[in-house]
Amino acid sequence: MSYKVFISHSSRDQGLVISLANLLTRFGMEVSVAEWYLSPGERLDTKVLREIDTSNYVVILLTRQGIRSNWVQQEIGYALNKNKHIIPLVEKGSSGEDLGALQGREYVEYDPLQPQQALIKLSEYVRLLKLKKEEQDNTLLVTAGILAFLLLLAGSQK
Repeated sequence: MSYKVFISHSSRDQGLVISLANLLTRFGMEVSVAEWYLSPGERLDTKVLREIDTSNYVVILLTRQGIRSNWVQQEIGYALNKNKHIIPLVEKGSSGEDLGALQGREYVEYDPLQPQQALIKLSEYVRLLKLKKEEQDNTLLVTAGILAFLLLLAGSQK
């Protein structure tokens, strides 16, 4: 099963998005960035909402540009309404008020002068979430297998 991460960001943060996407891909994640997959003629808002819907995690890049982006704010609202696991990456120096609907949540702090530290921390966190989810899925499969075996056993004793 693949685990998908949607990256919500300002178009001005392409370098950061590319670096993060590369790290997440190395950890076995499928990365969704709306403008990377062209669908000429399709409404962009429909496409973005579908990508959020099909993602396991939503990473929100709250850089100075991201905080001001109407698209990013709408994506936050949509992800919250869909109860998606949101992982904020917040630029150093931002105030709590800048976080809007994400105020009071834990986040990974991003220093534009040393971006790799935050990107690695965020990627490792997402990898741990993925491993935990895989472990839960495997436990469910084993449990279902045992139950099926017990049912077969009970049925053959009749």
